This record gives sequence, structure tokens and C-alpha cells, in this order.
Amino acid sequence: MNSIYFETYGCTTNRADTDVMKGIVRASGYRLVESPDKADYVVVNTCTVIDKTEKRMLRRIEELKDKNIIVAGCLASAQPGLIKDIDSQINLLPPERVGDILEHLDGGVCFEKWVAPMEVDGVIGRIQIADGCKGSCSYCITKKARGSLESSSIQEILNRVRSLVGEGVREIQLTAQDTAAYGLDIDKNLPELVEKIIDIEGDFKIRVGMMNPFNTKGIEKEIIDMYRHDKVYNFLHLPLQSGSPKILKKMNRPYSPDYFLNLVDSYKQKVGGSFSTDIITGFPGETKEDFQKTVEIIKKIEPDIINITRYSPRPKTDAYVLEEIESSEKKKRSKKMTQLRKKYGKKNKEKLLGDKRTVLVTKEGKKDTYIGRDRDYNPVVVKNPVKIGGEYKIKIDGYTFAYLTGNKVN
Repeated sequence: MNSIYFETYGCTTNRADTDVMKGIVRASGYRLVESPDKADYVVVNTCTVIDKTEKRMLRRIEELKDKNIIVAGCLASAQPGLIKDIDSQINLLPPERVGDILEHLDGGVCFEKWVAPMEVDGVIGRIQIADGCKGSCSYCITKKARGSLESSSIQEILNRVRSLVGEGVREIQLTAQDTAAYGLDIDKNLPELVEKIIDIEGDFKIRVGMMNPFNTKGIEKEIIDMYRHDKVYNFLHLPLQSGSPKILKKMNRPYSPDYFLNLVDSYKQKVGGSFSTDIITGFPGETKEDFQKTVEIIKKIEPDIINITRYSPRPKTDAYVLEEIESSEKKKRSKKMTQLRKKYGKKNKEKLLGDKRTVLVTKEGKKDTYIGRDRDYNPVVVKNPVKIGGEYKIKIDGYTFAYLTGNKVN
């Protein structure tokens, strides 16, 4: 039996693609292994969002080039030449062709990725509801890699959910480059999809992935209502990127800071769960005043999570030709944003000390601990023995900016 090793970088969508590839190869008789040294084939599923990550992956591909290697993901699609410069014989598998992985192994059958066999990560099942994007952000190379929006049909997704729940999955992660864009190409929308998933029988939770503000327009009320259901984690991931109208315009992100603030306020007042946002520091043309506008919005909304990216120019994007600001200034602004991330992460978690929260345990942690998620998708480290897939009342007795800790209540 041939063996195969997978190494995955980047977003949840990339991990969902890897789940599909793993499902296909396992169903075809391949054995999954945990080390490239034990593998007959190696698959590296890549990301190309930022320059630093890309360079790290290219070094990794260089290390593995003497293996039977397949490079999948966004780097294989957006910048194949960088990979072929390492070794022209490396096989490439862009995101839209992950269902064709057997072609690069034994010439086996190809699958449509929406309906292909799928590997399950313990009690977590990741479902890619759409590929590609409706946006045209000036800094983003992912659009070049994954193309325009292509939504899976509601029925295909429902079939996938039923199958996963039947296998014992307790957490369904809905992922896409932008979940709010789901269905815009097939006359459907995200809340409509989630309502139908909610109706599926079974004891499971739904985590809705990142949504861009410009695609929430017109369905704001439905999105808020969606989060009120017990099966949906109260977790909103809404990237701001910049609090400056001028910079948002240069980024080609068609919404205002006020629109963003109104949506976040509505979520906090009517749902009250946790909230994550993304910030790019040091975008070309960003002045100290522009950055301060971002800081002021962060201080208003006090996010549970801030994902921070220092701007790095990506080839083939509109922003690539823009004059960059000094790297020292980018670093300074990133450091300031990191301070805010830790401040509000701690502040929001401190409020939960002493609470007894229902936690779905999803995996093992370090040193005989277990990791789960509460109703608001806060990570909780459980310090006494529990079962993966079980739900428990956990009394919160500690925290960092990133997670809570606690013990099971008898």
C-alpha cells in the first residue's frame, strides 16, 4: 500500500481542500502518514497571501524536492513559476483541481471537489461552501489563485453536512474566501444556507467563517438572526483592514468605517458573542493619521481577536506598484496593534472568570489537557479528563489573551 504525507499552510479553506484530498486518497487505498520520511508521496498545500509565508514555503519545497512531491494550493495557481524554478518536474495542483489528485499518483479517477470523499479531523468537519471571490481588493493575490466566485449548491452542502454528522462530527466549519459572498452567483445567500443546515437533525455546532463587510450589505438582519440559533456559534469574523476611508478606497474595499461599526454594534447588542477582525498595517499611503483612525475604531469595538498583517506587496496585484512606507513604520504600527490585541483579548476573557460555560471538547491539548469551544467560540483548555466530542460544564478559573482555562464541574 502506497503512503502519502500532507503538509498544509494557510487558511481554513486550504485545510478543507486538504481534507478532500485526504478523503480521496484514503478511499483509493493509500495510507496517510505523519512524516515525509515515511511517505512514498508528499503533498504540500500552499498559501501565497504574504511574502514571508511564501518564502518559508519555497524553502520547504526545496527541502522536499527529491521526494515524489505535489505542490497544491494558491502558490501553485498564482505563481507556478516560483515552484518550477526549484524543480521543473514538480507536479502542480491548483485549488480548483484538488479532486484530480489521483492523476498525479496512479492516474486514478477524478472527483468533483464539492462531492468528493472527505477526511474528518476528529469531531471537526470543514466544508468549503464556495471557491473564489466577488471582491477585487487591490492588495490580494488570492483572487488570482482562486478566481471568481463559484458557490456549491445548497443541496451538495446539505448532503455533506448529513454525511459528516452521521460520522460523528460535532463541529461543522463553513469556509470560503468570503462566506458572505456565498450564493451571489446562484441567487442564494449565506443565512438561507445556514437555516437549512440548522434544520438537519443531529447534535452539532456550526462555525461560520470570515465574511467581508461589502458582501453583508442587504442581508444584515438575516445574518444577525442567523447567529441567534443554538446550533450556531456566536462568533463573527469581520475584517476591518483599515479605519481610514481613504485607505479603504485605495484597498478597493467598498464600505465605510461607519457601515462596519454599525454592523458590529448590531451584532454585539443583539447577539453578544465574540468578535474577530483583521487589520493590515502599513498599506501604501497610510499616514499616521490614517493609522490612528484604525486604532480609534479598535478601541471602540474591543475585539476578542485581532489578526494583524504587515503589508507586503504581492505580484500581479494593483497595489504592487504603489510606493511602500518605511518598514520600520510598518513594524511600529504592527507592534501597537499587537498591544491592543493582547489588551482586549485579556479584558474580554477576564470578564468570564468564575463563569460555568458549556464547552464542546474537540481535541487533545498539551500535558494531559483537552481543548474545546464555548458558545462564543472562545478556546477553553480543560484541565481534567473529558472525552473528545463531549459537552461539559466548565468553570473558568484562568485566562490569557488567547484562551480560557477551567475544570469540569461535577
